[in-house]
Amino acid sequence: MLATALALSGALSALAGTHPGQTPALQVAVVKNGAVAFDRTYGVAPDTRFPIGSVTKMFTAVSIMQLVEAKKVDLDAKVATYLPDAPYASQITVRELLAHRSGLWNYGDEAFEKGWISKPTTPAAILALVAKHPLTFAPGTNWAYSNSGYVVLGQIVERVTGEPLARYERERIYAPAGMTATTMGFPARAAVAKGYMAAGGALASPWHASWFYACGDIVSTAADLARFDLALMNGKLVSKQTFAEMQRIETGTALGGDGLGLFSNPYRSLTLVGHHGGVPGYLSDNEMIPATTSAVVVLSDAFTFSTSKALNVALDREFSPKMHVDANGRAVLSRFTAALDGLIEGKVDTTQYVPAAASMLTPAVIAGASMQLQALGSVKHASLRGVQRTPQGTLYLVRATFTNGSSSMWHFVLDPSGKIASLTLAG
Repeated sequence: MLATALALSGALSALAGTHPGQTPALQVAVVKNGAVAFDRTYGVAPDTRFPIGSVTKMFTAVSIMQLVEAKKVDLDAKVATYLPDAPYASQITVRELLAHRSGLWNYGDEAFEKGWISKPTTPAAILALVAKHPLTFAPGTNWAYSNSGYVVLGQIVERVTGEPLARYERERIYAPAGMTATTMGFPARAAVAKGYMAAGGALASPWHASWFYACGDIVSTAADLARFDLALMNGKLVSKQTFAEMQRIETGTALGGDGLGLFSNPYRSLTLVGHHGGVPGYLSDNEMIPATTSAVVVLSDAFTFSTSKALNVALDREFSPKMHVDANGRAVLSRFTAALDGLIEGKVDTTQYVPAAASMLTPAVIAGASMQLQALGSVKHASLRGVQRTPQGTLYLVRATFTNGSSSMWHFVLDPSGKIASLTLAG
C-alpha cells in the first residue's frame, strides 16, 4: 500500500463532482514498487469502465513489436510488404507509422468536425478516405500526429496474423497481463461511465467505436491499465530490450519526445513514458516511470477535465519529492523571468540564446509572440518544479504566475554553456 493512501484518496475525491473543473467520474490507479498499490473510483461504481481513447495506441504498438520480435514484421520495411493496398504503402515504413512520421493525412479531425463518427464504419472505409488525400510531407522528414497511421498498423497485425486485432490483443496482451475488464469497443453487459463534455454539462454526442479501431477504441479500467503497464515494464509482453527501443526518442530531443507508440516527457526529476487519450466525453492518461517500475493511470468522463490535475496529485505525493531551490535554482528562475518578460514585452536579448534559437527569433517572430502573450501581463512569481539533465543541456520545469492571475507550466532549457536553448509552454 501507499504510505499516503488516505491523503491521496482525499485529494483525488475533491476532483470528482459536477462543478467546473471537476469530472463526474474519476478512476485512478497507482503502481509503486512493482505492484498495483492504489486503485480508487470516485463518483460511480468501482467496476465501471471507461473508453481510453488514444491510450489504445500503446496496445497497437505492443502488438506490432511482438510481431517484430517474432520476425514476422520488420520495422524498416515498407508497409507494402504486409499491406500493399494501404495508402502510399510503397513509400512509408512501419517505423514511420509508429512514430507519427508517415505524412498520412489524419482522418480523425475531419471525422469529428463533420459528424461522421455517429455512424459505423470499417478500417477499410477509413483508409479509403485517407487515400483520397495527399501526403502532408515526405515520409520520415517530419512529424505530425496521425490516427490514420495506427489504423494501418492495426490492419498489418490482422493481415500478418490472420486474425482480428481484438482477438489477437485479447490473447497476446490482455490475458498475459491479467487484464479482465478490457475490450475493443463497448463491452456487452458491463457498466461504462456516461461521457460528458464538461462536469455538470450535457452528455457528449453519441459516437461509434468503429471510427477509432486501433487508434482509440479500447474500453478499460484504471486497474487493468496498471496491470498492462506492469506487464510491459516487467518484460511479459515484449522483451525489456524491445521496450527500451519503444522508448527511444524518434522525434524530439533527449529531454523528451515521441518514440514507437510511446511519448516521453519530463516531470520534475522524473521521466514519464506513456500516452494521453481522449474521445468525446472521456479523457485518459497512462504514464509509466520505468526507472522504478511505477505508473499512474487516470480515467475521467468529462471531455474538458484536465487529467493532469489527478496525475500531478499522485506524482507529487508518491514519486516526486519537493525541490530545494538553492542559489543556482534562484539564478535560473531569475533568468527565466527576465527571458519570459522580455518575450512578453517584445524586447528579446538574443545574445542570451544559443545561435540556433537566436536565428529563429526574428523581429516578426518576437512581435507575434509578444502579441499572443501580452494578456498575461508580466511574471509575478516563478517556482522550480523539476530539473532534468542530459548531455545536450538541462531542462527546468517552471510554474509561472502572472499579474493577470493566471498560471502555467514552462520548459526552460539551458545548454551546457549556460545559453538559453528554448523557452516554451509545457504541453
